[in-house]
Amino acid sequence: MRAGGFLSVVGPSGCGKSTLLNMAAGLMQPAEGTVEIFGEPLRGINRKAGYMFQQDALLPWKTVLDNILLGLQLRGGEPKQAGRSAQAWIHRVGLDGFAAHYPHQLSGGMRKRVAMAQTWIVDPDIVLMDEPFGALDVHTRMRMEGEILTLWAETGKTVIFVTHDLEEAIALSDEVVVLSAGPASHVVGVYQVGLERPRNLIDLKTDPRFVEIYRSIWSDLREEVLKSYARSQPQ
Repeated sequence: MRAGGFLSVVGPSGCGKSTLLNMAAGLMQPAEGTVEIFGEPLRGINRKAGYMFQQDALLPWKTVLDNILLGLQLRGGEPKQAGRSAQAWIHRVGLDGFAAHYPHQLSGGMRKRVAMAQTWIVDPDIVLMDEPFGALDVHTRMRMEGEILTLWAETGKTVIFVTHDLEEAIALSDEVVVLSAGPASHVVGVYQVGLERPRNLIDLKTDPRFVEIYRSIWSDLREEVLKSYARSQPQ
């Protein structure tokens, strides 16, 4: 994918979406072939990437401020500068007044905001996101999607976003990649979204262009979902 783009990966359960992210992060090695980051083969952990998991990785014994600071501390950041940066990110993600709170005192959406700040504060070139909003209610999810798009537009990061929700993939992305049912999953198609930005997520799904793109991608994705379902049934 191009640097600075927003790409989503969709496909049936078990087709390897999260595996692709783990290989891009350097947490897994491919059995064949290579992973290239900005044209260079990846060896070991991808230091250019930040990873936002499906379940947030907040430490329950640390405050919001300390959780956001953690990445900078692990990288040996200068303490005063790191503190100022963390405070700035608390404001940026709308958590003013919650710096001293612990994860158990936060709502699901607030925890995701902390995870977003935790990921972006280390200034990665690539942000890997593995179904980060799947557990949220529909209204909170839409707010978080809007905030991700704002962060992406402001920072110019390259985003690879895994989701099971085709509507979410189209609403956020420049491109959508559809994977086939596993095993031996492969790319079925790469689709250009082509909707102008910025996007009004509240009304976007009723736009005829959105509906047309959805139908085009779903025609291929549906076949793979049906294959996956058939293979999961007892013989």
